[in-house]
Amino acid sequence: MSVTARLAEFIVKTTAGDCPDAAVTQVRRAALDTLGVTLAGAAEPSAVAVRGVVRAEGSTPLCTVVGTSLRAAPTWAALANGTAGHAHDFDDTNFALMGHPSAPLLAAALAAAEAETASGRDVVVAYLVGFEISTAVGIALNPDHYTRGWHATSSIGTLGCAAAAAKLLGLDVDQTRHALGVAASLASGLKENFGSMTKPFHAGHAARNGVFAAMLAREGFTSSDTALDGTQGYAAAFSQTKLGAGAFEALGHEWQILASGIAVKPYPSCALTHSAIDALLALRAEHALGADQVEDIEVGVNHVVPEVLRHNRPATGLEKKFSMQFCAAEALATGRVEIVSFEEGATAAGTLSLMDRVRMVVDPTLPDGLEQHAWTRVTVRLRDGRTLASPPRGASGHPDQPLTDAQLRAKFLGCAAPVLGAGEAEGVAEQLAHLEDVPDIRALTSRLAATRE
Repeated sequence: MSVTARLAEFIVKTTAGDCPDAAVTQVRRAALDTLGVTLAGAAEPSAVAVRGVVRAEGSTPLCTVVGTSLRAAPTWAALANGTAGHAHDFDDTNFALMGHPSAPLLAAALAAAEAETASGRDVVVAYLVGFEISTAVGIALNPDHYTRGWHATSSIGTLGCAAAAAKLLGLDVDQTRHALGVAASLASGLKENFGSMTKPFHAGHAARNGVFAAMLAREGFTSSDTALDGTQGYAAAFSQTKLGAGAFEALGHEWQILASGIAVKPYPSCALTHSAIDALLALRAEHALGADQVEDIEVGVNHVVPEVLRHNRPATGLEKKFSMQFCAAEALATGRVEIVSFEEGATAAGTLSLMDRVRMVVDPTLPDGLEQHAWTRVTVRLRDGRTLASPPRGASGHPDQPLTDAQLRAKFLGCAAPVLGAGEAEGVAEQLAHLEDVPDIRALTSRLAATRE
């Protein structure tokens, strides 16, 4: 059996009854988080630019463009919503995928669900099969795939989005196999574009291409049965890994949404900055530190980090999200790292001054597991001669120290209330707490529109 056929069987045969209750709970949390950051991200320049194209090219107005009054055809709505969901880099991550699972997956699933008038339960199952496909491929190919320069949110996420869309469109095994093969040819996304509008576009690109691949397959469009594991297939082109169907034996038995889990972001910046932000906020609070007291800050990181946090002297808000120097300085100088921190012209004088005293160094003593690539070690040397240290640690929001339900709801309301109003945001949060019980997904998506065009 080819890899493509193995994945297609899992997608088609998985039912709501196969999905553990704990997995469904994680989907509810992911939907709450992702829709919040999508509503907030709809105003960002990258999302606005994409909507300009959607408005001109978006065709039949079947689907909601979240946070706006615009409606568009499924592929275009998926593109717009995926881009908005990743615009602030505030959306969740998974360390097996080494990318962002939910922004593209939910964008693809909602678009396909609206077009097919599917239920909330259908969306939950589609999200889960897409998540499991994405993470299974991530486990098989990473870290080689990621360190080669591919942005897995898009390059692997496209396959997950095709899986979710295929499930919602009701494709059979052969059609789903073809959808995955088409998606394999559509997959792309380069890390070199981190710090630019193209990075959030990758999430929309994956969502759009996943829906497009499934729609083509439904019309009888074909692809190679060995598109994933052939000698010139996806795995061979994207990594040095030789794929076999045996690599996916755990599908449906071990659920990665519970095993590797979802890391929810408390800060709107690259996840690789978060443990250092946590450490510096804690040191600042404990010792009442100010930027003028600091001689220098050293942040020890995993070897994969410098190629990602590449903007030592960021010039734009997007570049600041991929700058350890900025994020560390902002945390210690101001005591917060929030959406406003990355607005153009918003940088505090203390942050600007302190950035020159932040050094990022590769620390070979840090653990090197996929789930530990985001760990850091922080040392702060003060001008009075003292040295303050934070030992190697992960970040808040990671699966081993998740945000509480109350913290997650507060994040959602902080993102959603300015767009929807406080009362409606509360109502959407309550509806998402029972997502699998929504009889028609349009009962949810109709509440996500706003007056913004």
